[in-house]
Amino acid sequence: MNKIARITFVLATASALAGCGGSGGGGDSPVAALPPSTSVSGTAAKGIVKQAKVLVCRIANGVPEPDAACASATTGNDGSYHVALSDGFTGPAMVKVMAGTASTMMDETTGADIPYNMTMRAVVPAISRTTTVHVTPFSEMAASAASTTTMDATKISQSIAAVQSLMSMLGVDMSVMPVLDIKNNGLDFTMLTLQANMVKQLAKVAMAAKNSSLLKDANGLSCNTTGTTTSQQFACAVTAMAGVMNSYVTADATKSANMLAALNAQNVTAVRMPILKVDGTIDLELTDMTSSASMQSAMQNAGMTALDAANMVNVMMGGMR
Repeated sequence: MNKIARITFVLATASALAGCGGSGGGGDSPVAALPPSTSVSGTAAKGIVKQAKVLVCRIANGVPEPDAACASATTGNDGSYHVALSDGFTGPAMVKVMAGTASTMMDETTGADIPYNMTMRAVVPAISRTTTVHVTPFSEMAASAASTTTMDATKISQSIAAVQSLMSMLGVDMSVMPVLDIKNNGLDFTMLTLQANMVKQLAKVAMAAKNSSLLKDANGLSCNTTGTTTSQQFACAVTAMAGVMNSYVTADATKSANMLAALNAQNVTAVRMPILKVDGTIDLELTDMTSSASMQSAMQNAGMTALDAANMVNVMMGGMR
């Protein structure tokens, strides 16, 4: 009897399984598998941009979708953001970091948070499961360049390459986090050097916005015109830099020369350098970025050992522009 019972159970189980998976009449329709989610993460910085709205807008037929349809998030107090796309979109996209009611950005020359009253963008040729896109004045230049044409993955890549080429004399690498990240890159001296250089160049943007007459608004007035606020000066400088690109692959020769001259003229001897510490907090160190001793002291204050800081600075000082 036990053997008969076992045979009966096996037959009944097989029949039930066949009914669940079959496509014959009376069975439930199979449920379509959801696409795996994709995401875009990064850091927004002019100085560090806090509590700003971030949109990741899919690009279709050459243009970004309306803002209301974009996936969204908010930057944290370290400038970081993470936006998930539940539909699994893997095409080209535009990231927008937009002002909100409480949005601020750090002024690297003072360490103070000032109102963030502009939009900075970045473009990405294709989104993957985990895509990293940092949003800075340099990424805004590439987004502005790409926006002069019908956008697709190829033209976006060409726009990014055009800005990278233009900014190569300053060592700008748009793929690099605009914060010194000793939490995740503590012994990667090459990456820390690239990050330090990005911080240095962003500080030059802040200084040029305040000090240089070469960066001008759409009316030809200098960004540092008397009566303008620091927030207005920063927004003006970012717009002026974006206006250097006159197509998705070319820059205006006069405007680009003026921009580079304005940035190169700045001496970054007193920068509030943002460092992501091992505990995940941001440490702002007042640093002379032209001094090995000052750089080493800043890294040690942020938690790096004296030996590691000394070794790192030996690499870093030769790699920054």
